[in-house]
Amino acid sequence: MTFYEETLTPEPALAPPPPLKVPSTATSIGSVLAKQVGQMRILVVVGVLLTGHFLWWFADSDHIGYAPLFWLLSVSLGFKLLRMLHEWYHYVGVSEPVAPAGPAPAYTVDVLTTFCPGEPYAMMDQTLRAMQAITYPHTSYLCDEADDPYLRQLCQQLGIVHVTRRHKVDAKAGNINHALQQATGQLCVVLDPDHVPAPDFLDQVVPYFACPTVGYVQVVQAYGNQDESLVARGAAEQTYHFYGPLMMGMHAYNTAQAIGANCTFRRAALDSIGGHAAGLTEDMHTALRLHAQGWQSVYVPRILSRGLVPSTLGAFYAQQLKWARGAFELLLTVYPRLFRRLSGRQKLHYATLPLYFLSGLVTLIDIAVPIASLLLVEFPWHLSLLEFALHLTPVLMMSLLIRYNAQRWLREPHEAGLHLVGGLLRTSTWWIYCLGFVYTLLRVRVPYIPTPKEGHGRNEWLLSLPNLVLAGICVAAARYGHYLTQTPYALLMMALALTNAALLFASVLMAQHELLKRLRQLATSARPLRWLLRQAENFLENQVGPRLPRLRTAAVFVAFFVFTTHSLISLGISLWLGRNTPSDALIWAHTGVGGVRIGQAATPPMSPMWTASVTSGTKVAPAVVELQLPPALGPHVTSATLAALDQQGSTPLLSWEVMGSRFQADAWQRSVATIRERNKPVLLRPLLRASTPAAYRKAWRELVTRFRAAGDTSAAWVWTPPRPDSVAAYFPGAAYTDWVAADYLSSQVITPTQATEQYQALRLQLAQRAELNSKPILLLIPSRPGQPLPSQAQRLTHTYPEVKAVVFGQPQPKHAEVAER
Repeated sequence: MTFYEETLTPEPALAPPPPLKVPSTATSIGSVLAKQVGQMRILVVVGVLLTGHFLWWFADSDHIGYAPLFWLLSVSLGFKLLRMLHEWYHYVGVSEPVAPAGPAPAYTVDVLTTFCPGEPYAMMDQTLRAMQAITYPHTSYLCDEADDPYLRQLCQQLGIVHVTRRHKVDAKAGNINHALQQATGQLCVVLDPDHVPAPDFLDQVVPYFACPTVGYVQVVQAYGNQDESLVARGAAEQTYHFYGPLMMGMHAYNTAQAIGANCTFRRAALDSIGGHAAGLTEDMHTALRLHAQGWQSVYVPRILSRGLVPSTLGAFYAQQLKWARGAFELLLTVYPRLFRRLSGRQKLHYATLPLYFLSGLVTLIDIAVPIASLLLVEFPWHLSLLEFALHLTPVLMMSLLIRYNAQRWLREPHEAGLHLVGGLLRTSTWWIYCLGFVYTLLRVRVPYIPTPKEGHGRNEWLLSLPNLVLAGICVAAARYGHYLTQTPYALLMMALALTNAALLFASVLMAQHELLKRLRQLATSARPLRWLLRQAENFLENQVGPRLPRLRTAAVFVAFFVFTTHSLISLGISLWLGRNTPSDALIWAHTGVGGVRIGQAATPPMSPMWTASVTSGTKVAPAVVELQLPPALGPHVTSATLAALDQQGSTPLLSWEVMGSRFQADAWQRSVATIRERNKPVLLRPLLRASTPAAYRKAWRELVTRFRAAGDTSAAWVWTPPRPDSVAAYFPGAAYTDWVAADYLSSQVITPTQATEQYQALRLQLAQRAELNSKPILLLIPSRPGQPLPSQAQRLTHTYPEVKAVVFGQPQPKHAEVAER
């Protein structure tokens, strides 16, 4: 037996692809499609209005928290909204091509496929035989980069022209162009070696070339192995919308994308641009040059062949790195040179199509921002979470409704769904897309390697390592943040970090093929799990499935309901906020937001110190005045004293030593009533004594709770640490504290320099707990003789930006807040 006879020994055949469901005749845009597109346009208009309202609300500068994180999240949010609008832009133009009437013109056709060393023979055998089985007269070519003896013999048996080359340049594009030098057909079909064409492939495509300006016709790229693994499922899911409504919209805009497989070119069009364009994304490059040359593109939304989708993480990553590097290269180098020769829609198309691969950078931002927020104890936004949900929820609802309606244009019934596996796979690919972007900027060369066609059943832990590490960092950041603080914003960031970790862990699990196989066996062997899975399938098939088409039918009514409900709720909230918006002074009293305020210490009754001379000849009404009140359970201050402060625009700071415990006493009731009836901002600084930190915290919380229960909402509570060396032990909790005071006027006579040195030591303790670190600071400090108070305050707040109020005075003994041992 000769070598050739040995190599021709039949190999195990590949599983035959699913039967193709191909309509026998082209369909035009009928009344059904026109009605569907009209409904989609109404939905998109409502979606755009809600998105615009959300952006108008979100763009308020008052919502900016920690600026670096705010702008990072804004970039992420903007990218997602632009991608959503880009999809909607295609949905409103969905169309199908109309084949010219009459008999199809006769063309000579060449059908080409390629081979690279290492690709499986069984796959090549299946593809070559299917090429020869195409019924339309044609000549088949195999562009063999390996000059493989087995394939040369197989081509001779099948009547296929075997072409090879010695000077290997420009990878796949060069291989095809070399074959075109001897091919003479008026049309040429480029097939990937893993795509098996249907017998009537050319019968469904050739009629569209009756229009002399059509440069190429692309058909659907479908797959027959999406059930081989979760990676294959995810990779296939990522293509469903692209080959459905997105490409149907591109057809209407003359921007239909040429794909490396299943594309039929007019030979004159290819010759006009010098042949198949080279590059890592040679198909996009070729389409770009053909459009710039003025040729039209046609997309026929029919499945006329089936191929293989990457079934392993290694194969998928290799493919995506190649595409990301090639797409960015086209955007930065080729697109600018051809910009003037493109139509307006084509300019938009080729500018936005490569930006899909920036999703890796955006995913990294989404993961990094919660981590940074928890580590820095800084939050991106200063806005109500409920208000944020109110404005964003309608946009998300409309996005889901529009996307669900667009699924009517998917090519096969099994393609419908949430495509969660595809989303997880896209999340796991963030570092590959980022690598492609960095490689483009640094001009790092990525070799053109065909996507591996055969999978394996091994686990892929090494390729999953970046996602494993990042998931671990997310969990660690959430744990660290929980240790520091449990404010609503911090809890939100913890939830986001843990959600990101869960998504990353799930994406890692997708690539562990052996582990998944064992888990699947375990699930199917356990009777309770089998029963649970069967119940879930029955629910989806019998309950959810029959009801979903009703949602699509009533989509316009649902959209108007969402729009009307959101409008009414927003209007009601705006009217309510207009009547109940707190004053700037009240906001400052509770948060410290609104600028730094300075003041002086005084004791009642009213003292000329309130308008004392700060600099020679200059009278000042301080913004904050501290009143030292007599010991009592509550702040005993007269209405007349508070009214005098109101007249000069000062905010009172009431300091008193807490004595007593009868909250039902008349004196307590009167003190609370005075503050409540005034209903203006006031800072309350009670000084407590307690035997233990636990008793201190309990007493403070009871005092605040009783005061609030009496109906007052204007008072802000200022906590002075009784033991500067044990701040965390005595802190009563963020819910019971609005400010932290550093008092250097009460215990002993010290200089301003000594006071700042002591505050630096206290500041280190405050920084160790986020609940304390996030509170505004009120500094009671001796003034420097002969220096203007505003200048002194400015120097202090420049050095210590957390200080939002400075009360100047002279050191003197007061009722010191101490903790009894």
